[in-house]
Amino acid sequence: MKSAIGTSPVAPRSDGMPNVPLGITCPEAEQKGIRHMSIYKAYRPTHTASPNKRKRRSFSFVFIRSLLIAAAITLAFNTMFGIAIVSGSSMEPALYEGDVIVFRKLSGSYERGEIVLIKTDGREDYVKRICALPGETIAIDDDSGAFLTNGKILYEPYIYEKTYSKQEIGYPLSLSPDEYFVMGDHRSDSRDSRNYGSVTEGQIDGTAIIIIRKGF
Repeated sequence: MKSAIGTSPVAPRSDGMPNVPLGITCPEAEQKGIRHMSIYKAYRPTHTASPNKRKRRSFSFVFIRSLLIAAAITLAFNTMFGIAIVSGSSMEPALYEGDVIVFRKLSGSYERGEIVLIKTDGREDYVKRICALPGETIAIDDDSGAFLTNGKILYEPYIYEKTYSKQEIGYPLSLSPDEYFVMGDHRSDSRDSRNYGSVTEGQIDGTAIIIIRKGF
């Protein structure tokens, strides 16, 4: 005699997972006091990551993202800005040896009185101040120690001594449309445009925007 086998009702699930049969019933099982015979294993999704794996993946993502952000910030800073350390006393009292300068690159235009970093003579950057602009004619009166632009004495509140010429450069000197005349504030202890002549815009690395005193 063959026994009839029927499936038990499918229990609804509240966790959103697929419904699966809970078991089967048969007359023989009921006679033996067994009401349900479970023949299906509980559903366990194999694609769900363990908590530890999720934490590791989350940490890796945050770490990689942080590295990328740091690299982008560094690249942007190095493209637009630079850092230099003052060496020597040629810019005293505005700058002293060991001071740190943050300068802006790619300025494009420069004003009189700005502190700039320039390259000349194949040496490292000089830190100097722009004293004359493109198109101006400059002269130095060694009798009075005055610096003149277009025949007028230039007012320079940042220096504390007179300006005298040096043998390397003759005056009057006319600047071309892309030339600047630069000098150090400590005129008696500065190697500047009085030694190596005017500098072009292409020789200027940038303009000082922040000065951090040594030991601050």
